[in-house]
Amino acid sequence: MPKGLIYVIDDVRGEYPALKSYLRAAGYEVEVAVGARDVNVNYDVDISAVEDVAALANSYDLYAIAGGYKIYYFVTGKRPPTKRVDLAIDTQKLEALTRSFKAAGKPIIAPLAAPAYLAKLGLLANLKATVYPVTDLIQILREGGAKFTNNAVERDGGIITVKDVAKISQKDFLQAIREGA
Repeated sequence: MPKGLIYVIDDVRGEYPALKSYLRAAGYEVEVAVGARDVNVNYDVDISAVEDVAALANSYDLYAIAGGYKIYYFVTGKRPPTKRVDLAIDTQKLEALTRSFKAAGKPIIAPLAAPAYLAKLGLLANLKATVYPVTDLIQILREGGAKFTNNAVERDGGIITVKDVAKISQKDFLQAIREGA
């Protein structure tokens, strides 16, 4: 059974449960990683305690980012409206982990604002991608060289971008995963 890793940066907006459900339906054994203790999910891997996060790519067949509001505020550089949103993200480990999966040629799933993060890393250059339809995020995609589409899900270059994982059908999500299998 293939193994998937979901890195839960923020547990709001229903990203994590939808990703977990869809990956299990696709036949993946799902493990969960967190990088901060303010995320209220059961987890298997504490990224903050892992020395060589890039080595994690050797243990999994797929990587998904559940970034929530934290990744949105991080990529846009905007200030969160409340003190409740602490942007405690270890960006070095997040980047190392993300780049290691890309370098290994393993699928990366990025819903909502996470595609903008991938664009900032340069991982979407010349690839078709979608993102939650907010002007700031679309602009970041384009600045990163991505070819923005307004599709619900887009797969290109081993990266699956999803406009809103909580609103996409399981059928469409599974089709995007299977296209690269």
